[in-house]
Amino acid sequence: MKGYQFAIFLTIFLTIFLTGNIYIFIRGWQALPVNNGVRAVYSALFLFAAFSFIIGQFTRRSGLFENDTTLTLIGSIWLAFILYVLLIVIIIDLVRSMNFFFHFLPARVVETQCIASLLKLNIPLTLFIGTVFVACSIVIIGIITASNPTVKKIDIKIDKKANNINSLNIAMASDIHLGKIAGRKKFQSFVDTINSLDPDIVLLVGDFIDRTIEPLIKDDIGSLIESIHSKYGVYAVTGNHEYFGGVSKSVDFMTKHKINVLLDESIEIDQSFLLVGREDISLNRFTERKRKTLAELLNGKRTGLPVIVMDHQPSSINESVKNMADLHLSGHTHNGQLWPINYITNALFEVSCGYAKIDNTNIYVTKGYGTWGPPIRTTGRPEIVFLQIAFNEKKYYIDGTLIK
Repeated sequence: MKGYQFAIFLTIFLTIFLTGNIYIFIRGWQALPVNNGVRAVYSALFLFAAFSFIIGQFTRRSGLFENDTTLTLIGSIWLAFILYVLLIVIIIDLVRSMNFFFHFLPARVVETQCIASLLKLNIPLTLFIGTVFVACSIVIIGIITASNPTVKKIDIKIDKKANNINSLNIAMASDIHLGKIAGRKKFQSFVDTINSLDPDIVLLVGDFIDRTIEPLIKDDIGSLIESIHSKYGVYAVTGNHEYFGGVSKSVDFMTKHKINVLLDESIEIDQSFLLVGREDISLNRFTERKRKTLAELLNGKRTGLPVIVMDHQPSSINESVKNMADLHLSGHTHNGQLWPINYITNALFEVSCGYAKIDNTNIYVTKGYGTWGPPIRTTGRPEIVFLQIAFNEKKYYIDGTLIK
């Protein structure tokens, strides 16, 4: 990422992060009893959790500590926890503010205060404890959800002849984010599931590596990659996270371990179908090069064969439709990963998750196998997508006569 772009991103992130944490800290402080010991412990725990992710990133980059995974994990979980605390507190404060102007809860407030007095309850402290309990429950459920991927099976018909084959079984995955948090154990489960599906081809649609390859080397992920079995092999494209850690190192690592990385390339497989691998759009931001158009990638190719396009971010679906691709595969969105962020991804992308068909182009945007940041999902289970494609040469009949 270019210097000024990174500075803008970092400024926006830190502003939102700090503002949200300060707001929650103050509201929590106000809810606690006026006791220096209690508030001191609260302040210490809050500050440690809030800044553990940043500290973990600093120690990783500086090499100050060998093991920064715990700090990074705590900080990542905190990001999800504070999101739901913030949402709950905002709702509580909105209700209080609206009631101040419209007085729509006077009876209930009086009743609640009376009950609280009888039970000797501290309403602010009770709300504080309730908020923490609800947010923790959501986070725990999200961790369980993220740890239990599923296989999503999709049947697709493509009205083209694929020469040597009548069908194609594709195991597709995106956003595995292998690195500090997602390591060997998680990837071993992924490989076992892929091999149990016995696919004809495996397609990895970006963000295979979270940022750097060092954790993958340490966990010997390479040997697991090489144990994936399929008829035509494993193919991948770059995602934005491959660029975060140095795309050349990521590509070299994947290539070394028998992943065919398509960098703005179109290849014909078994003389039966075209596979197009597009560079991630991050190429335009991280380098001086520009990625090729889909029309350029298809120029001179046998487009009468079925055309399958891999493009990490689903921002160029219309380009696939315009060029009459038969299947477009993307990831990147995670379906928002944390509710209600999925509403943002839905607004940003024409297809942000799941299957769609526009004209004759079949589209699937996967919610991904891994997670970014918090190992938590509240918008659905992670997935491996198993696409079962049937090729049918379309036939036209005019007055009973077959016209191909």
